[in-house]
Amino acid sequence: MLSRLSNIADTVNGPILFISAVCMFMLIGITGVMLYFTFKYHRRKSPVGKDIHGHQTLEVVWTIVPTILAFAFFWYGWEGYKVMKTPPKDAMKIHVTGRMWSWNMEYENGVQVAELYVPVNRAVRCDLTSQDVIHSFYIPAFKVKQDAVPNVKGLFLWFEALQVGDYDIFCAEYCGLNHSHMLSKVHVLAQADFDAWLKTEGDKVAALKKATEPGGSADEGSLAIMGKQLATTKGCVACHTVDGSPRVGPTWKGLYGKTESMADGSTALVDEAYLRSFIRDPQARHVKGFPPVMPKIDLTDEELAALVAYIQSLGSPPAQAAAEQKAPR
Repeated sequence: MLSRLSNIADTVNGPILFISAVCMFMLIGITGVMLYFTFKYHRRKSPVGKDIHGHQTLEVVWTIVPTILAFAFFWYGWEGYKVMKTPPKDAMKIHVTGRMWSWNMEYENGVQVAELYVPVNRAVRCDLTSQDVIHSFYIPAFKVKQDAVPNVKGLFLWFEALQVGDYDIFCAEYCGLNHSHMLSKVHVLAQADFDAWLKTEGDKVAALKKATEPGGSADEGSLAIMGKQLATTKGCVACHTVDGSPRVGPTWKGLYGKTESMADGSTALVDEAYLRSFIRDPQARHVKGFPPVMPKIDLTDEELAALVAYIQSLGSPPAQAAAEQKAPR
């Protein structure tokens, strides 16, 4: 609980220890006084009760002491809060977006990933926004947490990781059906390893952007790679898996070429036309057994083509099963 894995940890651990110590002292003290009075004024020793009317010294003590403690708690917390809200000017900035039910981390060179990568011993500032409801970006190992609120700017947290390793990220604000799946990781790397990772990912982004520009030479493989990135940055991975397990929506593994049963009793072949239509207007119809909660996603024609290519790359049902699904019923 009191590990020191970030520079912010001490500003949280100190107040925790102070408050715990005060509470333990008061618990022992109050329990001792209760036991003392229990024996001192037991019915056998004091068969006739006596009323006590006022005790000025006692009243002054139990007014002043809690007041001092309250101000001490406030001061200790305020000193830590000032540290949390004063990031270094040279802190590396990462834009973090929360949405149901995943996180998107965007770096200054355009790299977007679902998990946070940071260098060790360097200040990192995460600017937070939300696309839908209130989320809360929480890294318990680093003792940092900040809400991400729709349409509210200027929300951020910062930290400096002190040890290389992988740490959990949670959403600490209940945000709907799949709140418990809104999980991610912080990967703390050595500076050289982080620089290499960021350059490699940045080169990929630049190459894909060039290939998918008008007049570019994007093939199906390039489109699928871009689609995989879009599935993360647009939040598709929060509801659709690629390993065959269903979540809020159907899995994308083996989806292309499959015949889906729709909620209205009809069936539909999952081909390019189906995917384009469904992604453009997900509320027009929905698959049986899954809630109609998919929002409209703002995509360009190129991005839509990339997503379709990625879903297609994840495989189709076996030929025999596909033939049986296409057969008249």
